[in-house]
Amino acid sequence: MNQLFSKNTMASLIVICLSLLFYSLKSSEVKIEDPFLTLCENSDAYYLHSYTDVTYSKSWSRYKMYISVNSKLVVNTTKGVEDYAFLNLSEYVSNHLKKIKIKTLKANGSVVELDSSLVFKRSSKREKFGVINYPIPAVEPGDTIETNYVYTKYLQESELMGYVDLYSDLPSINSQYTVKTGKDLIVRYKPYNNFPEPAVVANDSMIYLQFSMDKLKGIVKNDLNCLPCEKPYLYYALENSDSELKTWKDVYNIEFNFLTQPMSLDYERSSYYKRWKRRVLGTAKDSSKFYQLKLLHNEVLTNFKMQQVKESELIKSTGYFLKEQRFDPLSIRRFYRQILEDLEIDYWAVFGREKRLGPIDMHLIRKGEFGHIFFAYENEKGHLNFLYPHEDFFMYQVDEIPTQLYDTEAVLVKPYFNEKKKRKDKFIDRDLELAEVDSVAVEVINLPGMNYNHNYINQSIYSKVDIKKKTTIFKYRFKVSGGMSTELRSFFNMLNENEEASNYYDSLIEFEGDDNTIQIDTVTSRILSNDRPFSYTLSAEGTLNNAVTFLNDSLVSVSIDKLIQHRELESSSDNSKLSYYLDYSYSDILTFNLEFPCAIEVLGIEDSNVDFESGFGEYAFKLKKNHDNQLNIQSHYRVLNNLIPKEQFEDLKTLNEQVKNAKNKRLIVKLKTK
Repeated sequence: MNQLFSKNTMASLIVICLSLLFYSLKSSEVKIEDPFLTLCENSDAYYLHSYTDVTYSKSWSRYKMYISVNSKLVVNTTKGVEDYAFLNLSEYVSNHLKKIKIKTLKANGSVVELDSSLVFKRSSKREKFGVINYPIPAVEPGDTIETNYVYTKYLQESELMGYVDLYSDLPSINSQYTVKTGKDLIVRYKPYNNFPEPAVVANDSMIYLQFSMDKLKGIVKNDLNCLPCEKPYLYYALENSDSELKTWKDVYNIEFNFLTQPMSLDYERSSYYKRWKRRVLGTAKDSSKFYQLKLLHNEVLTNFKMQQVKESELIKSTGYFLKEQRFDPLSIRRFYRQILEDLEIDYWAVFGREKRLGPIDMHLIRKGEFGHIFFAYENEKGHLNFLYPHEDFFMYQVDEIPTQLYDTEAVLVKPYFNEKKKRKDKFIDRDLELAEVDSVAVEVINLPGMNYNHNYINQSIYSKVDIKKKTTIFKYRFKVSGGMSTELRSFFNMLNENEEASNYYDSLIEFEGDDNTIQIDTVTSRILSNDRPFSYTLSAEGTLNNAVTFLNDSLVSVSIDKLIQHRELESSSDNSKLSYYLDYSYSDILTFNLEFPCAIEVLGIEDSNVDFESGFGEYAFKLKKNHDNQLNIQSHYRVLNNLIPKEQFEDLKTLNEQVKNAKNKRLIVKLKTK
């Protein structure tokens, strides 16, 4: 009995063991799906790899940069062929190519090579190539496009740097960026947002760094995205092997002084500065220094023009430009510094960085870090004011800054001298030496912004319908404020069409892509406030076209879509992986009043009102009849925050859908004539 049990038990154990072995072998053959590979296979196209290799070498007084680009792109779908089976090169790259080879690796194993002579055609060797966007032949779903090309750049020492992110609009199994240089240079780098540390090879002859990331999802970027705010990126710079880390004192002594220190080489015109200053101040020469600054600044705003920097005028004094009644972005900085020092107004140098380029790094002073260098000072009330130098075709008011700097961190640097300032600390003389301060004080501040109550467009239209002539005339009031005022004025001045108010409004129509619905016939006034929030108000009279249509003698159609042209945030992306970083929140307000010479009945006015609110935006639309003969329309679009998280894009679509529904309304007005 025990033996039989033992035999049966042994047999059972053998069966169980064989079964377990069988199932373990079967399970080892089951592939575990990689979600990223599934994502790649479901995409229109994806990269097997995308490599950029950069080599720096000395070339006389400059440096030569070799850039080698190598990638393999798998095309999965017909849409992938239509969108990505192209050779895309910028104008610069196409004119500095050293070699190029493009292959289509067919799914059946054959290879088709692109004949580059067909891509780069020109009538003469002197003719430059433009942007290249050439279709790669013989590409079908399932094929792989292999791209290899090399081009060169020549750089100054100050340009030996790079901001590296490895993202593209398509998924990539592996992306790499490598930097190689000789032993005469060192490479300083810093990763941000958990960018992985590089592989480094360094010996007596070279330095080689490989930055690499695997399984990168595709990211489609637009102008409102800030990839450095959310995704890993890396900064590197090449410097002489004996160089030390730059300090804020170095930044002030070199970068700030180079841009702002006045010239005293132009003796012929240098004395004109004092005469101009006395004439402008007049009897106000004994007033406060801040009032004098305001008078001098307003004189420049009112009577001076801006132009681009001319090489022949780089060493001209402030007096030269004052006599010419024009400045450029370099000379205006020198003028501001000279005025501040003459009036004995203590000032700071301000170093700022645009919001969508990512935050400023206080601890590593990077080349190319500061796109904005300007002045700050405390006024008589102890409030910090900013003095931003004018740009080509645009003049900034005191305390007005570019909207890209709203609500960003900036660095204030204040100079100190152990002894009284000497002439060489104020002017660049024949020795061409820049001033040097003994020490500096450094502070990080948040630059001011403005909310939607100050950033707005407000349009009011009061119109009257002439039944006999079947025309509609109106009185119009257009007001912009805050960041919107800065942007629109900058745009109009850039077009150089702001001298006449009629051209001003024509530019507005062109800028907004509107038709001639609101046709300005006469401008009655325009007012620009010099104080924050720098509102600009235009009053005019004109004719309303296309919006009010007579169907017959007693019926009038009112097209809402012709009247409502809001500045809506785009919401075309279905699944954006990046948030929107706006310069500012804002309001866009329209009030339209349509008056008839007789009593009216409005058909379709019932249940027309909209009152929508979300976490970041609002839209209100109201239709009502005033008295017996007026139709009033109000449309208010507001963006409440300057950051729209990607998780709220559905709300943004819903917000814009409300506007679309309101614009689709078509009202019929029945005239009650006797």
